[in-house]
Amino acid sequence: MIRTIIFAILLSLAFNAKADAIDSVLRVLDHEIEVAPTTYLPEKESIIDKLRKTSAETDNEHSRFKTYKSLYSEYLYYQYDSAYVYARRMENLADRFDEREMKMQARAALLNCFSSVGFFNEGMDVMENMQPQYLPRQERIDYYLSAAKLLQNMESYVDGTGDLLEKYKSMRTLCYDSVLSIADKDSYDYAVALLERDRIPAYAGLKGLSACKQILERFNLDLHQKAINCSTIGRSYAWHEKDDSAIYYLALSAIYDLRSNTKETTAAKDLATLMLKKGDVERASRYINIASDDAQAYNSRLRKVEINSVMPVIESARHNKLSSQRLLLIISLSVFAVMLTIVLYLFFKLRTRNKCLTESHEEINKKNAELKDANEALAKVNTELEETNIALEEVNTRLKEADEIKDQYIIESLYSKNDFVNEVEEKSKKALMKLKGKKYADVENLLSDMGVRREHARMYASFDSVFMKLFPNFIDELNKLLNPDEQITLDGDKLPTEIRIFALMRLGIDSPADIAQYLGLSVNTVYVYKAKLKAKSNVGKLDFEKLVKAIPKP
Repeated sequence: MIRTIIFAILLSLAFNAKADAIDSVLRVLDHEIEVAPTTYLPEKESIIDKLRKTSAETDNEHSRFKTYKSLYSEYLYYQYDSAYVYARRMENLADRFDEREMKMQARAALLNCFSSVGFFNEGMDVMENMQPQYLPRQERIDYYLSAAKLLQNMESYVDGTGDLLEKYKSMRTLCYDSVLSIADKDSYDYAVALLERDRIPAYAGLKGLSACKQILERFNLDLHQKAINCSTIGRSYAWHEKDDSAIYYLALSAIYDLRSNTKETTAAKDLATLMLKKGDVERASRYINIASDDAQAYNSRLRKVEINSVMPVIESARHNKLSSQRLLLIISLSVFAVMLTIVLYLFFKLRTRNKCLTESHEEINKKNAELKDANEALAKVNTELEETNIALEEVNTRLKEADEIKDQYIIESLYSKNDFVNEVEEKSKKALMKLKGKKYADVENLLSDMGVRREHARMYASFDSVFMKLFPNFIDELNKLLNPDEQITLDGDKLPTEIRIFALMRLGIDSPADIAQYLGLSVNTVYVYKAKLKAKSNVGKLDFEKLVKAIPKP
């Protein structure tokens, strides 16, 4: 049983850590989408501008060929049309010089262009006329890997036609074997060719996943290479329906694409599909639009077709979500309007009731001050106090659904008022007896000692007791905000005046005038007490009151 609990805890921790990692990488991706146009693109355009100027200024045709080749490389994953233009210019110069190496370099460039936008037939025509043995060693390796990529696309195109599928698989295997025969065994190209050759029988196998991760860890890859490998890992995880891992690696791939100014991508489109599956329609829409913008900028027909098959589904889901949100907003506003009407109705009704109570108290005080008729005055006091109790009971009935804090203080207030009324009633009876006995001096003593001070003392003691029951953690939490040598220790439940002021603020009474009236203090005295306690705090004086008001109820 204990092992099961421990396993469940560890599984929960691992899940939370994984969720945090995914959320972090998605937030980084969202940030990179915002800053990419101003952070990464200017550097790319600057490099291209310099190469163009170099091309225009050089008089040496061989140097111009190298510059065209550099421009082709910069545009290869950035903008197809320009890459194609410079590949053709390379071909024209190569034909003029009639040098085999230059011709093969130009054809390899055209092969890459055709493969990246889905011109597979044109790419196959280029392959038939290739003589890779005339290419330099590294460019020969790059050519075989590009040819393998084209053949892999052809496999997907003829999937279901057995003989053609096997034909292209065999041709792709030969391309990888060629790379393995000329590349260093410790090189990145060798590792990629070996991995891809082994994955031909089972493209998305778990063995391939492990090998691809090893490539990421083993070699110092550039941003584009990282993007390719992360995309491969992400798509493999998606194949095995491990969506969280797939999202993580596809998001990394999209980040590397943005940082390397790569427009010929698949990661953003695949990530958008997975985010839609997860129910995150906003991110799905954002990523599919980024993929669409990249496809438009690159002018890739193949990517446009792929994206157009996904975008309507995502946009439809986004439209449905927005419609649901609008409906929910309308319902919420309607409910809010009803609740606001009820609150306003209760507010004005209570205000009217309070006004009546205030007028009643003024009338009682006036009657007592005049002392024209002690019997009538005392009778009116009893009547008005009974009306007060009735009013408080009505208020209590209206606030049954209020929180525990208000309920406790209303109940305590009722008990306190009842004791006070009983005391007044008892002394009234004694006063009547004294009047009948014409003991006027005793009557004056009784009337001057109506128990107001004791009532205040009972009221504060009651407030302190109830507050400490409701907030037994208040002093401990308050001490956390004070310096170690300024800690507060209570003697029982009685609160010092400065603590009582902040206790009232915790209950929502934050007007200094209201606090002063309740505690029988001046407003200036309230400010002095507050400043005195703030001076002992270990936090900013501006934050102290906010933190006290935020002390949680246990």
